[in-house]
Amino acid sequence: MKIVLLGLESSGKTTILKGLLPKKFPTQGSNVKGSTSTILEVNENQTRYMDTPGIRIGSELVSSQYTRKMIKSADQYWFIVRGTHFKEEIEVLTEVFPFEDKPIAVIVSFEDKMDQESLNELNNFKEKNKFPLFIMDTRRVDSRVGDKIRELARSVTLAESVEINNLRIKKIKELKSPFQVRILGPYVALITLLVIYSLPIFLAYQFSKRVEGIVESTIVNSLIRWSGGAPETLKTVLFGDFGLLSLGIYSFIWAFPVVILFGLAIAITEESGLKDQITDALDPLMRKVGLTGQDLVPIINGFGCNVVAIQSSRSCNICTRKNCISVISFGSACSYQLGASLSVFGASGHIFLIIPYIFILILISLIHGGIWNKKTLVPMFKKRETFLQWPSGQTLSYRLKPVLSQFLVQAMPIFLIICLVASLFDFLGWMEILKEFIAPLLVVIGLSTDIAPAFVASLFRKDGILLLNEGSGIMAEQIAVGELFIAVFLCSTFTACLVTLVKIMKELSFKEAFLLAGKQMITSILSVILFSILLSLYN
Repeated sequence: MKIVLLGLESSGKTTILKGLLPKKFPTQGSNVKGSTSTILEVNENQTRYMDTPGIRIGSELVSSQYTRKMIKSADQYWFIVRGTHFKEEIEVLTEVFPFEDKPIAVIVSFEDKMDQESLNELNNFKEKNKFPLFIMDTRRVDSRVGDKIRELARSVTLAESVEINNLRIKKIKELKSPFQVRILGPYVALITLLVIYSLPIFLAYQFSKRVEGIVESTIVNSLIRWSGGAPETLKTVLFGDFGLLSLGIYSFIWAFPVVILFGLAIAITEESGLKDQITDALDPLMRKVGLTGQDLVPIINGFGCNVVAIQSSRSCNICTRKNCISVISFGSACSYQLGASLSVFGASGHIFLIIPYIFILILISLIHGGIWNKKTLVPMFKKRETFLQWPSGQTLSYRLKPVLSQFLVQAMPIFLIICLVASLFDFLGWMEILKEFIAPLLVVIGLSTDIAPAFVASLFRKDGILLLNEGSGIMAEQIAVGELFIAVFLCSTFTACLVTLVKIMKELSFKEAFLLAGKQMITSILSVILFSILLSLYN
């Protein structure tokens, strides 16, 4: 049996499905609108559940195209409706997916936030018609409820459909937050956003700065002494300027805390509903650069991982999606990129550069999106009035597990391979050839050819920026402050990493990915030339 879960954004579909299935269910519930961007299929015994992206009132989403194609073969539709917004959401669902087409069940979420009169109205309707209606708090779903819903799901009549639309269910609005204050709201949201995502960087720096010295004196130096009689090739590969242990351990110390703390920050803002409130408030500002408030969700997700963010851009409107992907590719510094940048700035003794780096990165990315997509027609954005709630420790832990796994199983091994290749190039003398090959571009924008290895590595992975820490940070210390800033910015923005580019090709097309990459290179080079001119005038 194939069961499809349908509902508007933030209705709780994924959370319900997670509660109905075993704890190892490989997905995550979220209070953030648009968090489900693909159709997820999960098999449990003889039942296949399909969790679909949320519908948005008044907008045509990219994800809607996927949904319509995939649900035709379903045996049952389960409609998830927020009890706090029952009337407006049931009207949309019955219009898009008429009840009489398939056996259905209606699951009313947010029971804990509904008033007693509305609960009585729903229960009376259910008892009178023996209607397959279930009211629940989605965060406390019993796995046995799924069997009952499957058994009681049935086709409903047109009269029942009309009657359920006319039920007198009171709409419950969330308490007014500072983000909803007229005029000041967007700026409060912007400041909150900056504080939330600056805190992980500050904490990571404080941790890494203290751990680095301990690890270097107790582990790295001991290993170097132990390997004193080893072959020169092995010493270069392990402890050279780009060594697996010298640079590899260095990268782990600086990147890992950023990855984990950023993952935690994103999880907290999503599960609490804070991200929804912020994106709703920032819609007026986002519209000035050809985006809506909803498009900010994938952009924020990009600070965790660009690939995940580009997939979640399916929750964008069709007309703004390319612009959103363009901004993600240019300015959403993934946690690996931020960790690498933090490491380089810290090693150089100029950690303060991280503040203007992030600010200018975001500013230029929005300008980039606005210039290249100025003809985009931005649709009206309907706020979803999401409730704020305390995130559970279990859910946060669930969200952090894949982040931790991705770093240890995917990101770190790839970076070690980059270190290995760079070490071999250095040992064989090919690094000088590489520098000469990249030299023309670097000379044009006023940079030293010494950054060539980091520049090339960053084309494959953004944590390749760590190669600027050549010689355990000696090179970063020797580069002038302004040039170091420009070098990190160029490595960050010249193009998206290879994996991100491949994802863009899959989501859009080869042609669109090629055009986006070309525009990004132009913006990056022009920005760097401008920075170089300003720097020369200042000096």
